Amino acid sequence: MEFAYIITLAAFLVCFLAALVGLRLAASELSSPVPGSSWRCDAFLPVLLVSFAAFVLLFAFANRTYDQIFPLTWVDLLLAFVSAAAVYAVSLFKKTGRFALPALAGAVLLCTAFLPADFMLFQNHLPFWGDRFCIVLLWTLFAWCFRYMNGIDGIASLQASGFVCGLLILSVLGGLPLLYGNFAAALLGALTALLVYNWYPAKLLLKDGACVSLGFLLGWLTILTAREGTGSCALIYAMYYILEICWAVGRKLIANDGSLVSNTLYYRLNASGLSPAEIGQNVAKLLTVLLVLGSFQVYAPNNYSLPLAAALVALWFMSKLNNWQEPQQSLKDINREVIRDIKDNVEDIKNHAVGRHRHTPHTVALVED
Repeated sequence: MEFAYIITLAAFLVCFLAALVGLRLAASELSSPVPGSSWRCDAFLPVLLVSFAAFVLLFAFANRTYDQIFPLTWVDLLLAFVSAAAVYAVSLFKKTGRFALPALAGAVLLCTAFLPADFMLFQNHLPFWGDRFCIVLLWTLFAWCFRYMNGIDGIASLQASGFVCGLLILSVLGGLPLLYGNFAAALLGALTALLVYNWYPAKLLLKDGACVSLGFLLGWLTILTAREGTGSCALIYAMYYILEICWAVGRKLIANDGSLVSNTLYYRLNASGLSPAEIGQNVAKLLTVLLVLGSFQVYAPNNYSLPLAAALVALWFMSKLNNWQEPQQSLKDINREVIRDIKDNVEDIKNHAVGRHRHTPHTVALVED
């Protein structure tokens, strides 16, 4: 094994253990319910601190700029984590919580201002300011809507872990610089520890502000991935999250009932009787498929074929999951049902033909001599 991958493995293990210790302390000392609230201790602070420390150390001692198209700078790194912490801090207090969205938009705008001037997300299909406007808009929506993945235990942390795992695989395949792979390994370790405590039944929960801050960091990693020319892979890794939000928005617009969270597929599945653990297991299966498709996207000849296929696969899977209460038929049962329908149709045609024959009036011709 190369020494570089030993660093990657060490980053995962150290961050997993460090975050696990921090989350254990939070669960044991601060997990008593807040009076008048069903929320327990927020689990994001240990993840944020451990990830920040790991990113700084990796950038300082394991940074190889020669394999980066747009080299990362200290300003980029520090600005991303300071912005994420600021968004998180604003959302912690009731007096400042209403400014969470403006704070997020300001953080995204600030980070976007420091992007390399030569980097164009839409590859010069838009003018410079149009491209930057789209980055700010999409990044803000990506981060803000991540709070709607927090309706039941484990879904938000599972999606985040799957996304970061995809970036790690992408680095191993050569689609991302090794530094970004180490970043992904470190964050994956912290998120895996979070998943231990956030899986149903959760000992620690994520608040909405924590999800927005986590979504902001995932958006930043997506931008880094796009800077290296593999943004379409990140799109596939986030496909379930994107479709889940689109699903909820579509239902909200059509039915105009309930909140956006209550219109998400996973929330409705839970309301229909499927346990959070079963929902999480099915989401994990879908994320695994998306990891495979996203990894193949590295070798794809274009940026749209596999993302489109991934969207169709995810929609099919979500549709099947939405109808989980309907009995699943085997291929033999389906064939038997088709043959029975054909026989019934033939009988209907025969009966219809016989009925017409019986009721057809006979014309008697009178011939007068």
